[in-house]
Amino acid sequence: MQLSELRSFGQRLRSLRVGLELSQAELARRIGRHQTAIGPYERDEYMPGRDVVEKLAAALETSPEYLQFGRMPYRSSLPQLGRLGASGQLTSPAHAGPLALADDRLAALTLEDEAMRPVFRAGQTVLVARLATTALEPLIGRHVLAELDDGRQFLRRLAPAADSGNYVLDAYNAAPLGPLRPVAARLVLGHLEVEALSFRAQEPGASG
Repeated sequence: MQLSELRSFGQRLRSLRVGLELSQAELARRIGRHQTAIGPYERDEYMPGRDVVEKLAAALETSPEYLQFGRMPYRSSLPQLGRLGASGQLTSPAHAGPLALADDRLAALTLEDEAMRPVFRAGQTVLVARLATTALEPLIGRHVLAELDDGRQFLRRLAPAADSGNYVLDAYNAAPLGPLRPVAARLVLGHLEVEALSFRAQEPGASG
């Protein structure tokens, strides 16, 4: 089936799922729904809510806009200058095309304190996964935006605690938090210096 023929949400959903060789049950598992949930979506019996559409898009490596409206995912791109080899030396010019960024999978935070210095510094923009996960074990040793059961969220490095099932939220310039068990976490995917941004959105209520 050609892309131009994918006129409905259900058709686009099924085409992407089949293209990734996922069963309906596996796709449902990945978005935290019952294994029978995907069939009605693909038959266009009803449209899932925005939160489910976002999870489906992430699982199917596309954008919510494509699933809902058929608009192809937009991707920012960066030129590839080459590869960095031993000692961080540029060893070969790049011959590949531009590097596409998965904009629809990213969310941004502006860092205002120094608790995570020198890895992250005040003024930087931290990029995190747009969708949080409750599967914390694979994130041990990585930087995350961890959410606690009281709603607070912290940028920290996730470490195991001595007591099984709990974790410690480590900082480089602040006391660790824990042991505790975050209810969810977003993986940190990178950060940008101020010079990398073309503009900054105004704070709510700021005058023009």
